[in-house]
Amino acid sequence: MSVTPLQRQALAWAARPPGPPAFWYAVGSTLRTFGASLDAMGVGIMADTATVEKLPIPTTAVKLGGKAPSVAGASFVAPSANLVGAVTLGEGASAWYGSMLKASASTVEIGELSTVGDRALVVDSIVGKCVNIGAGAIVTGAKLADECSVGMGCKVGKGASVGSGAALAAGAVLPAGASVPAGQLWGGIPAKYVADLGPDATAGMVRTCEVTAELAKIHMDEAWKDLAVVEQEHGDYKRQKSRTVERMETMRDDPKWIPMPSLGEHLSKMGLHSNTFVPP
Repeated sequence: MSVTPLQRQALAWAARPPGPPAFWYAVGSTLRTFGASLDAMGVGIMADTATVEKLPIPTTAVKLGGKAPSVAGASFVAPSANLVGAVTLGEGASAWYGSMLKASASTVEIGELSTVGDRALVVDSIVGKCVNIGAGAIVTGAKLADECSVGMGCKVGKGASVGSGAALAAGAVLPAGASVPAGQLWGGIPAKYVADLGPDATAGMVRTCEVTAELAKIHMDEAWKDLAVVEQEHGDYKRQKSRTVERMETMRDDPKWIPMPSLGEHLSKMGLHSNTFVPP
């Protein structure tokens, strides 16, 4: 953070309105009460045509059949993700924006460091460790072994399986009951054998899951922040932007501020720039 708590308190004190605090508290309370009464009067005049604003009911985690999702060890669960019923996310696993994990007739188990991409759908399926499910993929009643990959937009039918270290190319459709042997790449509609995948590909998929888990922690911190903290940090970033070298040189004393973190710094620490593997 660029401003210490003591400095932020001093800034808030300097920005306070003139006069005794009790006076402004009384004025603020009166205005809020008047506003609430005015709003109620407007609703009464409009009758059935009035729009009454309500807070939306959270649907990130939904209990079904008396069973609730378990996400204690997950790196990230997006606010827009939907986890319904007996869904379990392992240590470091992540469910990204717009994804849905639904345990309707059975359970959904997502292993350690596995990731369910944006808008992906996983229903009644068992997913192993270090598995990457790409954006928009649909996995229904299937079993995905450790260290495999399901590309973007893939469809995996009921009773199908993908072996350890295997991969489905983007857009592939694996029919119900079909099985991809370990260490093979399949693609097409319907999916068929394309090539063998060596240990480098498996290592790359594991590395991708590790990096995704680290990125997921950043998203977890940002996506679930309190609105007051978001506004506070927005002000801090604006203040930091104005701290140019030229301005700092005109100051008599060094303010000793700490630059706020950037995404580029996080990526460099994770060594992401040197990661050349691209999932199938």
